Amino acid sequence: MDRKDLALKFWDRSGYFSTEEYKEYARNFLLQKIREDVGKKDLTADALNTSEKHATAEIIAKEEGIVAGLEEISLLPGIQMLFNKKDGDPIKKGESILTLKGNLRTLLSYERTMVNCLKRMSGIATATQNLRNRISKACHVLGTRKTLWGTMDKKAMHIGGALTHRLALDDGILIKENYLEKDIKKTLEAISKNADFIEIEVRTKEHALDAAETISKLNRNFALLLDNLNPGIIKEIIAKINSKYKNILLEASGNITEANIKEYAETGVDAVSLGFLTHSVKALNLSMRMVG
Repeated sequence: MDRKDLALKFWDRSGYFSTEEYKEYARNFLLQKIREDVGKKDLTADALNTSEKHATAEIIAKEEGIVAGLEEISLLPGIQMLFNKKDGDPIKKGESILTLKGNLRTLLSYERTMVNCLKRMSGIATATQNLRNRISKACHVLGTRKTLWGTMDKKAMHIGGALTHRLALDDGILIKENYLEKDIKKTLEAISKNADFIEIEVRTKEHALDAAETISKLNRNFALLLDNLNPGIIKEIIAKINSKYKNILLEASGNITEANIKEYAETGVDAVSLGFLTHSVKALNLSMRMVG
């Protein structure tokens, strides 16, 4: 298996997003958000007697970006949606992303959740694509499990051009610091009996080289997660590992940002992972307005 295919095996779970399981998750997640937003009832809608009225609305971009979340909101029942864009399309300020038609009360009840979904997922997709464009295609951008909206955040990163990494703990073995025994070699030897694809977090040059030496003797596919190491140390590790061993994938993680991602990507790692894309990214500015 070549390095490119190995990287996809380790870090790409995007096939999940086309499953009925994901669609059910997204639908139920959004319906729960709507229930939380409405509470017992919409007092304003009741006062204005909206239940018998029909309306048309548009969701408009108020800044440039990449749209994401359209498939997710399309799962909501009871309203007609006419899409002017599809997930992954660029959008410009002032453009209409979609038109909504239906009962006015339903539109108003759905408004905040739909717009929140599109704002968040589009913000993640836009930020991801901006980072993806800063670095060589040879280095992947990865998500983390530091999500606020679960796999929907991962889907947004995928739309922006990133690989997902694990979607859940049952999605692969990643030996992080809290799992690790004192002897890194014993840990690797013990766990390698249970899976073909294994990643281990290392925080020092010595641990990285010890892990690589042990990995070379095991008939398994491994990746090293180089956590909170500066680019200079990472370059030293890669030079030593690549001179001795083949097909050990290398991921850099920890305090990687827009400002330093290029420096990390140029060390020679196969991937960089960034938590801020799914725990504190800026939402894209969108809004819904009634038309007609």
